[in-house]
Amino acid sequence: MDRDVAIRVRAAIEATLREQGSYPTFAEGLVEADRRFRTAITELLGEDDPLSAEFRVLFPLPPTGSGPNAAPARVRLDGAGISKNARMHLAGMSGWLQGLIDATDSGRTN
Repeated sequence: MDRDVAIRVRAAIEATLREQGSYPTFAEGLVEADRRFRTAITELLGEDDPLSAEFRVLFPLPPTGSGPNAAPARVRLDGAGISKNARMHLAGMSGWLQGLIDATDSGRTN
């Protein structure tokens, strides 16, 4: 893992969380940011890294609006719920990256 890239991605996540707020109108932007950062972290780790599997388990893709994995209508989230869910994912990803950075600093990765 490239520690400097991890630091930059984490800083970008934190900046996104500060800028976006938690307003329902930001739901679409937060979901898009969640997807972009998820992709960036997956690329940072590489598919063969055991940490990539850990990341996928901790931060699964949210179900789409249709298909077999879609949330039932009764539990679909409104704008505020979508925003909160995306913010929780982003905050979790930021903390997870910080753990990797800390482990790298102390020589304990993988």
